[in-house]
Amino acid sequence: MVKLMHNVWVRALFIAIFLPAVASAQTPAPAAPAPATPQTQGAPPIDRYVVGQAKPPEVPGTTLLDLTLEQALQMALDKNLGLQAARMNPQLTDYQLQSARAAFLPRYTTLYRINNATTPSSSRITGVTNVTNNTQNFNATYAQLLPWHGGNLSANFTNSRAGTNNLDATLNPSFNAGLSFTYTQPVLAGFKTDNARNQLRTLAISRQIEDIRLFTTIENTRSDVRQAYWALRSAIEQIEINRRALLLAQRSWDDSKIRVEIGALAPIETVQFESQVANADQALLDAQIRWRTADLNLKVLLASGNDDDIYKSTINPVDLPLVSLQNVDINGAVQTALAQRTDLVQQRKSLDINQLNLEVAKDLTKPQLDLSSGYNTNGQAGTRFTNGVITEDSGYFGALRSLYTLNTSGWNAQLNFIIPVGRDMTNNRVNYARSILAIDQTKANIKASELRVSSEVTNAGLAVENTYKQYQAAQTARAAAEKNAEAAQTRYENGVATNFEVVQLQNTLTNQRLIELTRLVQYVNAVAEFERVQRVGR
Repeated sequence: MVKLMHNVWVRALFIAIFLPAVASAQTPAPAAPAPATPQTQGAPPIDRYVVGQAKPPEVPGTTLLDLTLEQALQMALDKNLGLQAARMNPQLTDYQLQSARAAFLPRYTTLYRINNATTPSSSRITGVTNVTNNTQNFNATYAQLLPWHGGNLSANFTNSRAGTNNLDATLNPSFNAGLSFTYTQPVLAGFKTDNARNQLRTLAISRQIEDIRLFTTIENTRSDVRQAYWALRSAIEQIEINRRALLLAQRSWDDSKIRVEIGALAPIETVQFESQVANADQALLDAQIRWRTADLNLKVLLASGNDDDIYKSTINPVDLPLVSLQNVDINGAVQTALAQRTDLVQQRKSLDINQLNLEVAKDLTKPQLDLSSGYNTNGQAGTRFTNGVITEDSGYFGALRSLYTLNTSGWNAQLNFIIPVGRDMTNNRVNYARSILAIDQTKANIKASELRVSSEVTNAGLAVENTYKQYQAAQTARAAAEKNAEAAQTRYENGVATNFEVVQLQNTLTNQRLIELTRLVQYVNAVAEFERVQRVGR
């Protein structure tokens, strides 16, 4: 009996003396230990790490780039490829508008023609066997579609010179000049509006829509950058949490193996610790994968291409979200969104375009009645022969002088009446009915969008309130975890608690801090989203 008690006391003394030393010798030290509070020999360091100080893992061949949220937003505005493409859309519409305006600019055309022909003479009075005629023409035309009531104005200036070997010709060579004006005015169809004038009105509205779309793209890009920035910050923190969990699991496993070696623990008891290490290692790998994805998602929003320096860097988001209490007026926000939100404004402007198109479709169902009037004057001159004697030699300028005397002038007027029947009438009526249906459809879509926007704004406002409550709850839980960790530290220093209990509670504290950070990020994103949904849609 005495011998048995002696063996028990010897074994207990051996464990008390050598177990801490062996554990200390075999427990691998982390590569970059966090600051620790000094403890008694053999105890693992008490982790005082504060969430928000972690840095991304080192990636060979890349440089670490510290980036604030404001820098990220400005970088996206300057280099985001989607924004660069979106900024071209208003310019494209500007070119379309210029092209539509060009329809009302004057159009000038000119013609020069020369003709030389020799034909057999069929009359003895020509005095020649073959008659040769040499004619030159130079004409200029001006035409313009007027932007008022569909009027069309045109002017023609004609000039010619004719020379011949016909001895019977009175003027040889002869010069002719003519000037004519024509104005055509629609009286029924085309008087109030037409396709050309309507295109000017609709493209002006389309230009406003493109500006709204560009603003929407900018605001949504800013929102995407903000969310990607905080997602990357959270992913980096998650890596640190899982890394510390892996260290804790590894220490527990190493401690269990030492206990097996000295006979204080059965070998089967180490399986649970080994499984804990494997699970922690897998969780760390998953966290690293999520970090790479989050890092790439932010780079895609900030880089101008694969050759951009930021694409080859490791981003370290250095900002931490700051909480600011927001007063949420959901009813007021809904009214603001219904009046100002960009997707609703776009639909209302599209309704304006449909109503303008309806005017054109309705106008085309009318009969066409065009009033045309014109005025013309002509002049002629040249070398005149009388009984073989030259009695006049005025040339081309003589024809112009004769033209301006208005001695040989005239005017004309006509009415052109066309009633669309058959296929034309059917097409016009179908287009008119389709335009009415398009307006009704747009109005229904606007009502549906207003209901959807009201729901989105309400949910966004509730999200602000709920995430703030969750953040307050996370603050309370973190404060309780801090008290538990401090109490465990005190008990450990007094020899009441084990080192495993202290580290476990410290890890719980770190997780609560991460939850608090996550809730804070969710609240900040909720506030930003609440402001966004009042102004722009997706």
